[in-house]
Formats: sequence, structure tokens, C-alpha cells
Amino acid sequence: MNITMNLGTLFVSLVACYFIYVLNRKTNFTFTSVVALIVGIFIGIIFKGYTSYVAVLGTIYTRVISMMVIPLLMVSLIKSIYSMQSLKQLKKIGSKSLFWLLFQTLLAAIVGAALAVGSGIGKGSHLSVVNGFKVEKIPKFTEVITDFFSDNLFTSMAEGKVIPIVFFSIIVGIAVVALSSKRPDSMKTFKSFIDDCHDIVYQIIRVIIKFLPYSIIFLMADTIGTSDAKALMPLVTIIVLAFVGCFFHMYVTDSLLLKFVAKRSPIQYFKNIMPAQLMAFSSRSSSGTLPLYVECLTKKEGVSENIANFVGPLGTTVGMSGCAGIWPPLLSIYAMNSLGMNVSFLQIAVIVLLCPVVSLGTAGVPGGGIMLATAMFVTLGLPVELVSIFAGIDAFADMARTTTNVTSSMVAATLVDASEHKVPVTNTSKNEPAMA
Repeated sequence: MNITMNLGTLFVSLVACYFIYVLNRKTNFTFTSVVALIVGIFIGIIFKGYTSYVAVLGTIYTRVISMMVIPLLMVSLIKSIYSMQSLKQLKKIGSKSLFWLLFQTLLAAIVGAALAVGSGIGKGSHLSVVNGFKVEKIPKFTEVITDFFSDNLFTSMAEGKVIPIVFFSIIVGIAVVALSSKRPDSMKTFKSFIDDCHDIVYQIIRVIIKFLPYSIIFLMADTIGTSDAKALMPLVTIIVLAFVGCFFHMYVTDSLLLKFVAKRSPIQYFKNIMPAQLMAFSSRSSSGTLPLYVECLTKKEGVSENIANFVGPLGTTVGMSGCAGIWPPLLSIYAMNSLGMNVSFLQIAVIVLLCPVVSLGTAGVPGGGIMLATAMFVTLGLPVELVSIFAGIDAFADMARTTTNVTSSMVAATLVDASEHKVPVTNTSKNEPAMA
């Protein structure tokens, strides 16, 4: 029976893919992707518990696009650095990027704390630790710093560690600039090689991105089809507030930054970056969204390729407005209220200020929202075991969190670009897919 139902889900999903294919020929890429998202949700609801075959196709797509992340990081960062006018410009762009990523995390933390306090989340609740839950060890800050530097670059690549790759690519780019300044003709061959690699990587990515609407069907069907309703219902308030907080930060806080700092139309901006948002929402992977991230910013928004390629990798591990901004205050205040603690203004201020610090302290550490929540609980002196109750809803909430992470990072890149060019770039109004 399970095989028959799983095959039935697969058949319906493939029929839906054909429908999306026909629709994609008649309308624009963004609209098609939104329809695919809705279709995937309905398939997951109808065929709940029978999505294992569909999950295979979704997993294949995420692995293929994830496969391109390391090559993209290396060639894009190296190229973006030696394409900058000077190391002074690189230093200026780096400091601006860090500022906007962390500042947005601080703003997101204020949103998360305000929602948690205003709703009184957790009051009257009685928390219990999930059986069999193992508390993950939070690495010391000194360990995090040393992990920025790899003793074996190929091992870091194999393990998908982003920060060592970013660091290596930056020092290679700086070395190229230093050598070029001494002997202008000495680096022509290497630069030509990197430029060709860059073109090859982006050509592959453009082809992969064309399959995005179909992958969304598979990914969303599996996410919805495997969600545990029993685990979701007791904590549905947290899920709702996480979505509300994430969407508020994206479409209100970031809109204000776009309007008054970058001098751009928020409506047109979000229309242009929607493919990247949909990819982040369905895949729950900031790194996996990087190719589409760069395409949307450079092709649709006119952001400098150098800046998009620099801020993008940085934003996958630093800042993270969703995971490190919205999420920790919600869980911390929920736990404090459920334990009968009085949540004072000073405690709220400490939680908000800790969010950017925690995001730096766990940069590059696997585990996403759970690890960040654990780090916050350790810092606040809350029972770390309580994090276990949020494990059941983490994947579901991660859809909104990852979308917020990617969106805020894209806004940060746009703000940096606007400050460099001084003259605002008018949003394009094209409806073609980002890879066109």
C-alpha cells in the first residue's frame, strides 16, 4: 500500500510539473514559481506520509545546486576582489557589509522580542524535555575563531565548511591584487583562468535554476507531507509568531532601509528577488540559494557583481536575521514565561543585544536555529534541555527563517552597493526569470 501511494504521489507531482512547464511558457518565471509552491503544499497535504519518492527528486536538486556552491564561492570571491580598484576599497566594502548584516540582525531581534512580549507567549505553558534529546555542545568562542582557518582546504570543501573557503578565496584575491600592482602583466593568465571558470560555473547554474519551479513542488510536498502535526500544534503560536516576525522584518524593516537608505522601490525590489526567496523558502538552505541570490541582484537589481559575490557568502554565516534575530528572542522569552520568570526590560535588552553576538559566536557551526537557540539559552542561564521541545517545529519554522536570512543579506548587499555608487540605481521592471 505504501509503495502504491508513494508512486501515486510521484505521478501526481510529475503531472503537476508538466502543468508548470506549460505555464512557464505562457507567463513569467516568478509567477510560475509561486504557483509551484502552492501546488507543492496541496500535494503534501493530500498525500501526507507518502512523499518518500518525491523527496528523492527534491533531494537530488538541492544536492546538485549545493554542489555548485563551493566552486561559486571560490571563483566569485577571487574575481570580485581582484576586480576591485584597491585593497582600501575591499576594506571599506567589508566593514560596510558586516555593519549592515549585524545591524539588520539587531533590528530583527527587536521585532522578535516585541512580538514575544506583546503576545505573552509561553505564559501558562508547562514545558517538558523531549525523551532522548541530546544537548549539543556549543563550541567556545576561541574554537569558532580557530575554525575560521582550515588546516586542509579539501577537507573543508568536502565537509561544506563555508568560512574557511571564504577566507582562502579572500587571501588568494588579495595576493593577486598585490602581485598585479608590482607586475601588471604577471597575473593575466591566472585572471583569464578564473574568468573562464566563472563563466562555466554561471552557465551551469543558469541551467540548474531553470528547474527551480519543478524542484519547489517536490521540496514543499515532502516538507508538508512529513510534518508532525502532534509536534506542531502545542507550539503553533511560536510558528505563527516566527512567520509574522520574519515577514514583518522583510517587508517592513527591510523596506524602510531600501526606501530611505538605498533609495529603491521596495515593491519592485521584492518582485525582482522573489525567485531567490522562493528557493530559500522551499530548500531551507542559504548556501544553496547563493547562485540565484547573485543572479537576482546582478541581473534584476543592477547590484555590482563584486559586491553581490562578496556579501552573499558572508551573509550565509554572519548576521542571519531570521535564525539569529527573530528566532532566539521568541524561544528565550517563551521559556522564561513558561518557567514563571518575570521578564524585565533589562532582560529583554540583553536578549536583543546578544543576538548579533550569538550570530558571530556560532558562525559556521552546523545546526542552524537549534544551535543558535542553544547558544542563547547557555548565555542566559536557561535550562538548555528545554531546547528539545522546539526540535519538532524547527524545520517548519526554518522556511521563514532562511527566507529572512537570504532577504536581509540581499538587502545588505544592495545597501552597500548604493553607498558605493552614491547615485541610486532604478529598479528594473522586467518579468523574465533571473537567469535569462
